Amino acid sequence: MLKEAIIIALVMFVADLSDMAMGDPMLRRPLVISSVVGLLLGDLTQGVIIGASLEVIFLGVTQIGGALPSDTMTGAIFGTAFSILSGSGTEVALSLAVPISILAVFINQFCLFVRGLLLKKFNDYIEDDNQKGIIRLHMASTFGVPLVYGIIGFCGIYFGANAVQSLVNDIPEFLMDGLTVASGLLPALGLALLLNTLWDAKIAVFLLLGFVLIAYMDLPLIAIALIGVVIAVFTAVIEKERKSTVVVAQTNCSEEEDFFNE
Repeated sequence: MLKEAIIIALVMFVADLSDMAMGDPMLRRPLVISSVVGLLLGDLTQGVIIGASLEVIFLGVTQIGGALPSDTMTGAIFGTAFSILSGSGTEVALSLAVPISILAVFINQFCLFVRGLLLKKFNDYIEDDNQKGIIRLHMASTFGVPLVYGIIGFCGIYFGANAVQSLVNDIPEFLMDGLTVASGLLPALGLALLLNTLWDAKIAVFLLLGFVLIAYMDLPLIAIALIGVVIAVFTAVIEKERKSTVVVAQTNCSEEEDFFNE
């Protein structure tokens, strides 16, 4: 388990570092990071499946200021790793990822608190014009938090993977059936949270159209997505033409007013 623990530690370190030092290339998103974990642990297919499911679940989760509802990166990494290492299905990964992501928020808040304590030291270095001290503190702040996540990733897999595997093996069949049902409901909950922020009575008809295409015409998701793209492009073109017509009308009206004023 040492090799797997080192792999997850490196993944945690790089994923968290990407947010602060790499311009946020979206490596932290469940779809991406779970696929990376699956690839490194030898089961890319399972990693992609788990990542896609978790992406839907956390689709409506948004960080506002310093308020982080759940640490989706940590939940996705641990959920995917535990599922692959224990040989269990997607339902176990989803069931583990959600509570882990909520608990991991405390790690995030603790790191922010510690970084906040460095502000006084930064001010002292600025007043003393100590540029080397500022650089050292900046580097410590940048790499210190990812290092904490890396250590947590290593310890979580090295000491916890066997315990999780034993737990999964001891789960009764009726409880596993419940987890399977819950894993199917969680993506729907994620979509509902996202839809709640986007809902508008004007677009309700498109939601009904999607339901009809799936429920009664049995179209695949890719086909429905392409239909959505066509509708979006058509709507954008119509809206652009409408705005151009309004601008031309306003320009003509302004020219007529200027003519009569003269």
